[in-house]
Amino acid sequence: MGHPLIFDISGGELLIVLTFALMFFGSKGIPDLARTLGRTMRQVRDASNEVQREIQRGAHDMQRTVSEQRREFQRAIEDPAPPVAEPPTEDPPSGDTGK
Repeated sequence: MGHPLIFDISGGELLIVLTFALMFFGSKGIPDLARTLGRTMRQVRDASNEVQREIQRGAHDMQRTVSEQRREFQRAIEDPAPPVAEPPTEDPPSGDTGK
């Protein structure tokens, strides 16, 4: 058995595929097909890279937010705020005696 070339396709299978492509597209159409295929693959790769960058950016933002919240929580534990004085529940006596 021969060694597989690309995508587990042997040399004979590749030759058959290329022959059918030549018959279907003609010798003048193959360069245009190759250019179009190259452009399409580049666009897919660029789009994939952009998606990966967006995911990494989102993960980085999430990590930063979690770190900030963790620091704030740690500060709150280490240096608790003084208790807030509650307002009196009874009304203070008024100077008016009703006379």
